[in-house]
Amino acid sequence: MKRFSSYLTGCLLTLIITPPLHAAERIAVAGGSITEIIYRLGEQDKIVGVDSTSTYQAADKTHPLLGYVRNISVEGLLSLQPDLLIGESDTGPSKALEQVRAVGLNTVIIEEDDSIDAIKSKIRTVGRLLQVENKAEHLINEIQLDIDALAYANDKLNKQSKHKPKVLFLLTLQNGAPIAAGQHTSAHTTITAAGGNNALENEKGWVKLSPEAALELNPDVIVVMNRPDATLEAVAQLAHFKYTEAVKNNAVYSIDGGYLLGFGPRTPQAIIELGTMIHGVFPLPKGYQFRYDNQQQINTGHSS
Repeated sequence: MKRFSSYLTGCLLTLIITPPLHAAERIAVAGGSITEIIYRLGEQDKIVGVDSTSTYQAADKTHPLLGYVRNISVEGLLSLQPDLLIGESDTGPSKALEQVRAVGLNTVIIEEDDSIDAIKSKIRTVGRLLQVENKAEHLINEIQLDIDALAYANDKLNKQSKHKPKVLFLLTLQNGAPIAAGQHTSAHTTITAAGGNNALENEKGWVKLSPEAALELNPDVIVVMNRPDATLEAVAQLAHFKYTEAVKNNAVYSIDGGYLLGFGPRTPQAIIELGTMIHGVFPLPKGYQFRYDNQQQINTGHSS
């Protein structure tokens, strides 16, 4: 998936939006994080269709589907008679966007990188489009609690120790051929934000691992996307990992991809959860609490 595999460094791409005179009442969405934002703003009743990556609150099960975000169906989209299409940067194909614009559908593609600052910018953009700017600022203030807690944890870790655990993030274990995250992926961004070192930091994009390459990496922690059941057993059975420090120490975890890699409102908390997996005890501010649904029973060692 492009949104899982593209990570832009450098300048944050910001889209300046002038809302229409009248707020849209029928919104089509291509992009899971945008759907999540609209739900969190309490404006989900305006959604008439979503793409298949829009899994927040099972939106992909309760709304008509436009197809996959990179391959939306023009016919299906227009049949829903939306007055606004909001898409993430990988919405496509480009020919489809040209067609929907040609028939006069107001189309906004939000070009943001995968970063925490970009989440806030994305929320503000959606708030302006829906003319609910106050709700957007309230949501930003809410996730700022997680952003501040993450900054606190990393500051404490930097003062306590220079050692950063080596983390291997696996997209899939399918057919015994694990695919892992290198640089320029959203997984790499979250690993470093959680105070870890990416075991594949010298590679770019998503990499198919051979048993020899995986054993040479010898990660301290392995995180597998979207595999909540028997994760340790599944990883330990592969020749790639059975002799790694991660398997020896039972440091193998699973986390939901949309939650961590979607770069929506829950991602800052998800990065903190990743930090608890990487470090065992993550030094969070006193009184900090997880507020969103998460898959793991986690040890959040609080310190003042």
